[in-house]
Amino acid sequence: MLSTSQYDLNEIIQKIKTRSPFEVKDNERSRPSSLRVIISKLFYSLDYEKEPQATREKVTQLLLYHGQFSKEEIDEIFRLSAKETTAYSMEFLKQHPEVAKAEALKSKEFPDEAEGEEGGRIKEIKYIFPHYG
Repeated sequence: MLSTSQYDLNEIIQKIKTRSPFEVKDNERSRPSSLRVIISKLFYSLDYEKEPQATREKVTQLLLYHGQFSKEEIDEIFRLSAKETTAYSMEFLKQHPEVAKAEALKSKEFPDEAEGEEGGRIKEIKYIFPHYG
């Protein structure tokens, strides 16, 4: 399995750019764990707070270009890390102007009521990964 000290982020990015393979044990548990570490490091190195979906796409494209992991493997790691939230990113608000307008009105007119309406509000998907050293 890829240990977090075996490669630092710069080495991972360099290996992706040169399409060099990572040393990963190909068993059922090690491969997903290694991929989770790689995705986490790449994801947190980009603008994930403002643009979680664009960041996911960038990470996916980098890893597909690298060629060692399949789209299905990458998508599964993101699926397992997905969380619904009403703490909207700038990317989400730009794509959903009606939500941005509603959020602005709520925060100005009824700041105390914004907390209680969580259930009926549209939710954004964000990704939460462990942080690795």
